Amino acid sequence: MTFVDHEESGNRYHSTRINLRWADFDQFQHVNNAAYLEFSQDARIDFVRDVVTEIDMAVPAFVVRWASVDYKKALSSSEVAVVVESFMYEVGKKSFKMRQVIRNAQHREVAVVDTVNVGVDPISGKTREWSDSDLKVINMFMIPIEDEDNSPAAQAKKDDQADTGL
Repeated sequence: MTFVDHEESGNRYHSTRINLRWADFDQFQHVNNAAYLEFSQDARIDFVRDVVTEIDMAVPAFVVRWASVDYKKALSSSEVAVVVESFMYEVGKKSFKMRQVIRNAQHREVAVVDTVNVGVDPISGKTREWSDSDLKVINMFMIPIEDEDNSPAAQAKKDDQADTGL
């Protein structure tokens, strides 16, 4: 199931399965923190490929300008794959924000990767504004998210809820 309808927004998100590799694990037999960014990158590549082949639309060229990972639950060596759900949640003149929710086999959220992606001209390599056709593709996958509470108290609560698996 590559594209999934998001009923609340009327749009859809992209879902892809990524098999875990031996190299993804650290000496504690947990997935290394850097591997989550690789899962995110692999899912973005699948997303672009699937939009081009399944929806038959051109995807605007973009590069990741910034990324953050919120680790929610450790993945251990008993896991064989993750599912990454990708969607856009904010768009500007030259950029969009993408959220990628990484889930384990029990469909539990294990990490959230947020990226800022900037449109580029593939010939010059310089940033560029989105065209109307670019925005059409981006808006197909736009799902609003609620503002998050980033206060120290909210961060402490998130830290208490984190499952390191150790």
